[in-house]
Amino acid sequence: MKKAEETKEFSFRNKRRFKLFYRSVYSRLIINFFFIALQISLLILFVIRLQKYLEVYFGTSLVLSASFMIFLVNKKGKNEFKLAWIVPMLVLPLVSIAAYLMYHTNRGSKRQSKRLTELRSETEACLPPSASREKETPLPSNYSDLVYYLSKKNSFYPYQNCGVKYFSCGEDYFPDLLNSIRAAQKYIFLEFFIIELDESWGQIMAALEDRVQHGVEVRILCDGLGSPVFSSARYQKFLHSKGIQSKVFAKIVPVFSTYLNNRDHRKIVIIDGNCAYCGGLNLANEYFNRGKNRFSYWKDNAVRLQGEALHTLLQLFLQNWNINSKSHGEDYRLLQSSYQKYEASGLTIPYGDDFYNNKDIAENIYLYIINNAKKYLNITTPYLLIDNQMQEALLFAAERGVEVSIILPSVPDHFLTFCVGKTFLESFVNSGIKVYLYQKGFIHAKTFISDNQIATIGSVNLDYRSLFHHFENGVVFIDSPIVFDAKNDFDTTLADCQLMQKDDYKKIPWFIRFCGRLFRIFAPLM
Repeated sequence: MKKAEETKEFSFRNKRRFKLFYRSVYSRLIINFFFIALQISLLILFVIRLQKYLEVYFGTSLVLSASFMIFLVNKKGKNEFKLAWIVPMLVLPLVSIAAYLMYHTNRGSKRQSKRLTELRSETEACLPPSASREKETPLPSNYSDLVYYLSKKNSFYPYQNCGVKYFSCGEDYFPDLLNSIRAAQKYIFLEFFIIELDESWGQIMAALEDRVQHGVEVRILCDGLGSPVFSSARYQKFLHSKGIQSKVFAKIVPVFSTYLNNRDHRKIVIIDGNCAYCGGLNLANEYFNRGKNRFSYWKDNAVRLQGEALHTLLQLFLQNWNINSKSHGEDYRLLQSSYQKYEASGLTIPYGDDFYNNKDIAENIYLYIINNAKKYLNITTPYLLIDNQMQEALLFAAERGVEVSIILPSVPDHFLTFCVGKTFLESFVNSGIKVYLYQKGFIHAKTFISDNQIATIGSVNLDYRSLFHHFENGVVFIDSPIVFDAKNDFDTTLADCQLMQKDDYKKIPWFIRFCGRLFRIFAPLM
């Protein structure tokens, strides 16, 4: 209890630091406003004092705009991204070019990309034959092409005889996770986007300190933007003083940071090679419905894995842990571990995705499930900012007779994202897609389920950041008990939802519809 109170006291002392930190992080926006003010000032200067050079000003702006548009059109990538940059560039070329360079020029990106490629090869080479491409696994006839894509083309292998457990809410997940941590004997690895210094973390921290004193190796990897107080130098020093190894993924450098994209959005816990957890749950009271929070209830999900499937999650963790290290020490010895076999049916395929692989693995999995659905498709997602390809896939699925049902929040987590997401709903409902709005609180689960045969659960939202920018992870389950557990959870959750009717979009407040239409073109940048 004393350790939990110590952590709690630390968080209270750092509230002011938290606010200052965020001001520093988002000072990048201040720089963008500076460029806007600079361009407006230049225009005023030319209009008032340098009228004879006004044609030169507009001519230069036209050349810059045309040159940049030619660059974007010929650049590899989705048209939605290009359009999102072209439109503002026609009005404010100086601002747009400066903002583009800030968002897409990352001093460490080439180095990180090269390092990740090396780490993937190294971790793959360390896997025992039973866990790698030498492993021969009978494939289900319905989804053999997906398994081939994941295993042969991306080294995310299918595993049988894995222990699996589904958590339909944070209240069930937290005590199970805490008990597993308390029982750890060898190591505890945690990788999260958000870690809040609150009562829940106080309990986890107390358990981690206890395990350290018993010789257990503890490592924590948090995202610099998602966990600002946790990733502060002061708290990192505090963790190290307790014998806990801790690293910050993509630290935020005030003003000069170029890391607002490509965040570590994963949620992974690996304990002793005995069990692992992943899903949509971060480490904070809000996710476990403890204490007073923004929403009356937080609906989320997660899974616990046991068996050989831990190979993949361990690889993903070690790759990100060592991305800024020159050596991996003795880490790779863990990949040689053997795992217990469980009496369980179906295939378990953990996977990861990131900006640097240029493969859109998570979106391809989602599109595959949509395009191969025959009877039904159930989706839960907190955000709906999708590209034309996925939008058309969903509409076509409904038009060919698949019962498509999507559960979305009825209240906003991020206002503009919420507004833009609403713009998709009218065409969805009119095309026969059943859109359910969650009324009990906020739904944060990211789940695809189809035909009682396949499901994927993980950290991947239906927005551009998750699908194309962030480091993400998930698990595909084929003919697994998890598919039925997730389906039962989906059906139970419908009782807390309201089904949208064809005229309901017009009842949405006008300013939400207006903001959604206005900012939809900028969805790839949100």
